Amino acid sequence: MILFKPMATQEEWLWFKERTHVIFCEDSRGIVAYDHRGIQAVCVVDSFSVDACNAHFAIASPLVIRAGFFREIADYVYETCGRTRMFGLVPDNNARAVALDKRIGFTEVARVPHAVSEDVGYIIMVLHKDDCRWRSSIKETEAA
Repeated sequence: MILFKPMATQEEWLWFKERTHVIFCEDSRGIVAYDHRGIQAVCVVDSFSVDACNAHFAIASPLVIRAGFFREIADYVYETCGRTRMFGLVPDNNARAVALDKRIGFTEVARVPHAVSEDVGYIIMVLHKDDCRWRSSIKETEAA
C-alpha cells in the first residue's frame, strides 16, 4: 500500500536531493510517497508565481504511479494551490526524465542551450491544468 503525505522532514528532503540535485527554495513544498520499505517517490514544487510553479520528480518505484502519485500532485498544484500551469526544467541529456515528463503530459516549450554546463542544456516543459488527465475532477467528470 502506498501512502502520500506532505514533505515534512529533513530525511525526505535529503532523499529527494540525492536523486535530483534540486536546490531548496524558500517556497519549496513536497509530496512524499511511502510504502512499507520507506520513501518511494517525492515531488517538490517551488518557484510559485501568480498562476504557475515548477515541479521536480524523483521516483524509485513505478508502483507509486499506479497508486495515484500524479493525481496527488495534480490535485495539490491545480486545486489546493490554485495554479494553472506546472513547469519542468529537464536537463537535455536526461532522456528518461524527458520521456517520463512527456508520458505525464508535459509538452516542450523551449530549449536553453548550455544552461547546466557547456554540453548540457535545459528543456523547459509545461503541463496546463486543462490538459492534465491526472486531476481528480477529470476522473469524476468521466465517471458521471
